[in-house]
Amino acid sequence: MIQESAFIRRVGELLPQQGYINPALASLNYKSTQVPKGGEILCAGTLGRQVVTIGDGIAMRYRLLPDGGRQIIMFLMPGDVCSPHIYPTTIDHSVAAVTPVRVDRFECEALIGLTNVIVGLNQALWTLAEQQNAIMRDHITSLGRGDTRLRVAMLLIEMVNRLRVKGRNGPVLIPVTQSLMADAIGVTHIHFNRILSEMSRRDIVDTCRGSVIVKNLAWLERLTTEFTCAA
Repeated sequence: MIQESAFIRRVGELLPQQGYINPALASLNYKSTQVPKGGEILCAGTLGRQVVTIGDGIAMRYRLLPDGGRQIIMFLMPGDVCSPHIYPTTIDHSVAAVTPVRVDRFECEALIGLTNVIVGLNQALWTLAEQQNAIMRDHITSLGRGDTRLRVAMLLIEMVNRLRVKGRNGPVLIPVTQSLMADAIGVTHIHFNRILSEMSRRDIVDTCRGSVIVKNLAWLERLTTEFTCAA
């Protein structure tokens, strides 16, 4: 049974006729593979000839530092493109699975060919790329701020907004370890845990093995607003 591509679904939502997926786009062939937690999806330095997308699960885009450390650039959710864009290019970073991930791979030439057939497809693909760029700009902004609570809050807000099902409220489970989230905002695991423990005492979040549950998104949003106004 062929599983629905989260990437095609997201592209369809950005086309002029929202909710209607062009038959040519819906019938676009792709190959799915399962990648275990911690497995490599793309390695830096390889030439990407496929559009590699996340079909299910969570992955991370990262770079290895000269000292052997790792900087997580951003987390990737279902529908996200792992490679920078749809054109063949050499990858300057790596992508690995944070949870078990289903990877959907499309041929670049096939997708590029459809941009000449489907009205608005090229714009939709660029919009997806710009959405990722906006997330990375927010990430850079948070890293430039000195207050760790703000960095933690901004990351949790981003993850909640990207994981939450439309129209459904309530607590949101983020199946990412504290260690990985600490790497993403450039702080130690101990410091990150200290901030989360403070938030847990205020009933803003809950923590469990390998996951964080956000219970009070409004409090996190107020915190970021206060820092923005004070800046």
